[in-house]
Amino acid sequence: MKSDSPIVDEVRQRRSEVSARFGDDLDRYVKHLMELQEKTYRARLVGQIAVVPVERPARPPGPRSTLDE
Repeated sequence: MKSDSPIVDEVRQRRSEVSARFGDDLDRYVKHLMELQEKTYRARLVGQIAVVPVERPARPPGPRSTLDE
């Protein structure tokens, strides 16, 4: 593969090392990241957010501008 710059070469090298560490298995790598996140950053995690629909009052009849939306 053609080298773009030393930084790109380093990123590719590190990507290859990480991939090899997890046996080229993306699922294993993601599982590792999720476990690390749970242990290290537990206080920063946000739980599931429920989206609740809000009823808006009816608009009176008449001309509307695009700013009303």
